[in-house]
Amino acid sequence: MGFYYGPSKPPEEEKEPGGCMEALILTRAAFAALALPIAILFGAIALLAVVLYLFTINGLVGLAGLAVLVLAIIVYARWERTRFRSGPPPP
Repeated sequence: MGFYYGPSKPPEEEKEPGGCMEALILTRAAFAALALPIAILFGAIALLAVVLYLFTINGLVGLAGLAVLVLAIIVYARWERTRFRSGPPPP
């Protein structure tokens, strides 16, 4: 039994593109999306390690380092608030 419309033979199957280039493009896209959050995470861990080291030197030096850490968190929070505004769009 043939087809009702079109040619009497089925269409040829299309070959899907693939290979190493497609895998590299997808990997690069995934790492590009994760690069900034991972950098922020490692930076925060390194800063926390430095603050702990400063506490071993002197308590006041450690408190100064802790103040820098709190200031960095506040600056990051303000930056995030300006990037993602919630609420209705302006008229």
